[in-house]
Amino acid sequence: MLMMVMVMAGALAGCSSPAQRMAECQAQGISKDTCYLSEQNRQNSVNNAAMKQAMENAHDAVK
Repeated sequence: MLMMVMVMAGALAGCSSPAQRMAECQAQGISKDTCYLSEQNRQNSVNNAAMKQAMENAHDAVK
């Protein structure tokens, strides 16, 4: 079940890699540090959503 959540999180992340998103961010004239922080926040959001869903699934399985 957790594996399914991680696959879904990967699908939500889109097809671009972190390096590609960093390059696109910097190409807009945004500093490397700001782009890095933005990427870290994006990854944390995806991970938190996956963890929340996993916890809800685990709670539902116990019922």
